[in-house]
Amino acid sequence: MAGGQGRRAERQHFKVLIGLTAAVLAATGAPAQTKNPRQLAEAAILKADRDFNQAAVDRDMERFLSFVSENAVFDSADGPGREAVRKAWAPFFEPNGPAISWTPTKAESLVAGDVGYTVGTWLRGTKDARGKVVGRIGQYLTVWRKEKDGVWRVTFDTGSTAPARSSIRPLTR
Repeated sequence: MAGGQGRRAERQHFKVLIGLTAAVLAATGAPAQTKNPRQLAEAAILKADRDFNQAAVDRDMERFLSFVSENAVFDSADGPGREAVRKAWAPFFEPNGPAISWTPTKAESLVAGDVGYTVGTWLRGTKDARGKVVGRIGQYLTVWRKEKDGVWRVTFDTGSTAPARSSIRPLTR
């Protein structure tokens, strides 16, 4: 009998301990679940892509290039590297040059949370011979890597232009 009472007392002790732990966690606002590395990476990649876009919208070439890996490959550039990207994208940073913006609609990360990609839609506005603004739309794919300094940078970028007078369906999960 004494053994049975001891086990009941021990179970009661653990129940109290579990209850106290739950109360302390609730009182301190500790999250019930933490995000895994992939979820954290995907949120960070989406933010980086939005900030990358904002640099282009603001026509801030140096901030734009800060998101580009030293050895990045852009389909729009004539070779690898940040300087090739600078040259290819220079018209978008001229005061009266064409305008470009994009919106990421999806991000995914590999399991370790250090490599991922974004996809989304882009819009480009240029002026025709008469000075009228002509818009084009398309979709893009950008590959991101978290570099040694902890910053997410583009390692590869490509896209496609939608046929004239077509609409594109947003890329979603």
